[in-house]
Amino acid sequence: MQRTRPFTPQRIYGMGFVAVVFGIILEVHLTFVFLVWGPKLPELDAVLVLFVYHIFFSNLMLSFYRCIMTDPGLVPPNWGFYMGDDTKRRRYCKMCNVWKPDRTHHCSICNRCILNMDHHCPWINNCVGFYNRKFFIQLLSYVYMSLIVVVIFSIEDVCVRFHNIVSDPKFPNLPTWKFFCLADVGVALFLSILLLCTLTNFIRFHIRLVMENYTTIENLEREEGAKSKFDIGRRRNWEQVFGQNAWLWWLPWHLPSSRPIGDGVRWRVHYTRVIDEDEELPADDDGNSQASRLLQGSQGSTARSGGSNLRGGS
Repeated sequence: MQRTRPFTPQRIYGMGFVAVVFGIILEVHLTFVFLVWGPKLPELDAVLVLFVYHIFFSNLMLSFYRCIMTDPGLVPPNWGFYMGDDTKRRRYCKMCNVWKPDRTHHCSICNRCILNMDHHCPWINNCVGFYNRKFFIQLLSYVYMSLIVVVIFSIEDVCVRFHNIVSDPKFPNLPTWKFFCLADVGVALFLSILLLCTLTNFIRFHIRLVMENYTTIENLEREEGAKSKFDIGRRRNWEQVFGQNAWLWWLPWHLPSSRPIGDGVRWRVHYTRVIDEDEELPADDDGNSQASRLLQGSQGSTARSGGSNLRGGS
């Protein structure tokens, strides 16, 4: 069940990283809006640029808030103690004193077990897990798109400002505010380009993990070329994180049709890759598993033995 993450002393101490991220976002945002394009209003191009930019930026801030405040997933109380005839082996967390469902791991920073734990992110002061992984991917995407807009529509402004200052007959005896504005816009542009270069491979990595139904922790343990036993197809893997309604995949909010599919405790597995929790049989090139080939072989031998008995009886 989704819930808001409570504020504990540990979370309050970790808000320093969040303040750094918010400061960088605020620096780039205020510079781009009030120094680069704000003075050009109400020109049509300025209105269009700021309109598109604020669509990305508003979703960025909402996804950032949801990443921080959404509980990534808590193991249900008493889960694993009453499993009926389920004979699967269970992992037990001695720190939390709970049985751990599949894909659940203990976070030493949060000091608790997290459902479908991907990793602990200090920049949001929270773990990325079952209920907020969608918001984390959205945050990365909206940051990336906002930075693209900032870089594309700020380069010309920096060049013009630099040219005007250098070519001014009064240079270098110009008002201090002109140098300050140029430095501020230049720093914002530099930060944007640096973040774009940093985030490019990071976003590709996390999108690939979602499409292959891996977490960062599981990816560290995977063998080369191996597929996840939880991989049920790229579309369904994506829906497990973003929900069934493709029209709402952009929305940083959980609605009945845009919330993650499942409960973070029970997981669908690919029947050709998993026989039980301890034994995995890979599928062949035709898509048939070793189990199905064994079953077909046993059925064939049964049919042949039955046919010989009939001939012997006649």
